[in-house]
Amino acid sequence: MIYTPSTRWDAQFDVIVVGFGGAGAGAARFAADNGAHVLLIDSAPEGHEGGNTRYSGGAFAWGLDSQKLADYYKQTYYPFKYDVRALDCFVKNITNMKEYAKKYFDIDSVATGRRPNGEYPEYQNANSMQSRSMNKGMYNGFFWKLLRKKVYERLDMITIWYESPALHLIQDAETNTTLGVQIKRKGQIRNIRAKNGVVLSCGGFENNQDMVQTYLGQGSLAPIGTLYNKGKGIDLAIEANARLWHMSNYDSHGLSLRNGDSREKFAYMINWKSLFNGSIFVAGDDGTRYFKEDEEDRHGYKYNHGNWIMIPNQNHPHIVMDQAQYEQLSNDTSAKSAQIKELISYAIKADSIEKLAKLIDAPLLPQAVKDFNFLISEKKRDMFLNRDLNTMRAFEDGPYYAIKVRHNILHTHGGAQRNEKCEVIDMNGNPIPHLYEAGELGDIFATKYLGANSIADLLISGKIAGENAARTRKLDSAVDAITGASLIPELHSDAKITATNYETKENQAIGISSNGISDFPIVVRVTGNKNKLEKIEVLQQKESPDVGGLAIPKLTKAILQDNTADVDSISGASATSGALKEAVKEAWNKLD
Repeated sequence: MIYTPSTRWDAQFDVIVVGFGGAGAGAARFAADNGAHVLLIDSAPEGHEGGNTRYSGGAFAWGLDSQKLADYYKQTYYPFKYDVRALDCFVKNITNMKEYAKKYFDIDSVATGRRPNGEYPEYQNANSMQSRSMNKGMYNGFFWKLLRKKVYERLDMITIWYESPALHLIQDAETNTTLGVQIKRKGQIRNIRAKNGVVLSCGGFENNQDMVQTYLGQGSLAPIGTLYNKGKGIDLAIEANARLWHMSNYDSHGLSLRNGDSREKFAYMINWKSLFNGSIFVAGDDGTRYFKEDEEDRHGYKYNHGNWIMIPNQNHPHIVMDQAQYEQLSNDTSAKSAQIKELISYAIKADSIEKLAKLIDAPLLPQAVKDFNFLISEKKRDMFLNRDLNTMRAFEDGPYYAIKVRHNILHTHGGAQRNEKCEVIDMNGNPIPHLYEAGELGDIFATKYLGANSIADLLISGKIAGENAARTRKLDSAVDAITGASLIPELHSDAKITATNYETKENQAIGISSNGISDFPIVVRVTGNKNKLEKIEVLQQKESPDVGGLAIPKLTKAILQDNTADVDSISGASATSGALKEAVKEAWNKLD
């Protein structure tokens, strides 16, 4: 969308971040920390923001030797090209990720113990890459909550709009400079000015079937992350005359149950060793086998003549088994027993393989079963797919069963090409002024994906994009006129400070007061019980540094010393004093 003299700006911010996922949270945080007033928007409703980060395990890549790491990453790019400066920047930051966690989250990260030799141990220096986590345990939501918390700690500098999708970028006709974003906000079209820069962090296109078909060449993939990654960043990048890259690259986690809401529950079937062990295989659209069922999944990539490629997608594959296998799975006692028993409850049954083939529209299934049994009778090897014969048992008496499954998609990697500064590159190879990109949208991974690297990338690129967008030279004031934005109620922030924004232990509680001198609430966390206060932590306050800011520690000390919130206010800071005491009382009343 081209800016014209008649363009009306409804509001302005220093930086606009499009997409409140992990990368967007980081971009907004670091832009704010560099003095920028930030607008952070997301198409999802509150409680559903977070993108794929919300569903991630939270592990990030780390290593010590940058040269060995670079060598390992370059091998994973084969046979694709890579941007030397972008990869060097990424690798350099990977070596600092332990320090990153400590400096910006005050957390001592822990090793996850996953894939100690790398996802591709066959490659040289594969063991140079490790994965770490900011908490013990994974897939518990901790990582996303941590990133979101850092945004909510800065609500004096960050305005959040939920259910507010970006429609267009607004650019200068002559220079292609990004001036702002057109946003649909509460049913109204609003033009929002970005005085410094715009960061695109709106994820991939795994929920856009047209893009999946066009760019990935796949007919049917089941998304297993957020439902809000619909490829809007691709549209915005194309509109901005950006060069696209990595559009064919995506990651998977094998097979999902093809049954509506169960798509997330059964997203890792390919790794269930007790499932693919016996008279069972996966049948493609025509009924024949098409991949090695017992092979460890590498984010969907399978061994192929010395390389690893994403396996060809089938449009209606099935897991097929005989009665003996069905009974074996019914009595399974492995760690996956509950999931396996629920999985087989969806099986359809037929008296013969021929009848089952007709039920699932897989005409070559009878021959596939004969071939499967032949391999076992020869007792040599699986000459078709090289599955371990010890995991194969001949199909015997019926009835026979089939379960509908579907190849899934974790996330895509395509988007606008970006450089080591996270600047978006145009069709001529030049940075588009004031336009940045972070996270899944247009990340640096051209082909094979290494686990824990998307988390590392969103932390790295979010910080780089946010800082650079905040530091961008402000535009001339010729287009700075804003028309009554402060009078438009729907342009106010959707984010509110609540007690649930903060963590508490069993003997702690949160208190909040909005009655200080600042528009930003005072938030305290108290520790103790109903009879005794042991500690008062002021988690948030934006009172005037020379008055209220000096009064708060004095008042806190007095409250603890007298064990009452009814202490004398600090002279000259009555509003701040009253608000702090109010917050402490609110929290203290919550203690047992």
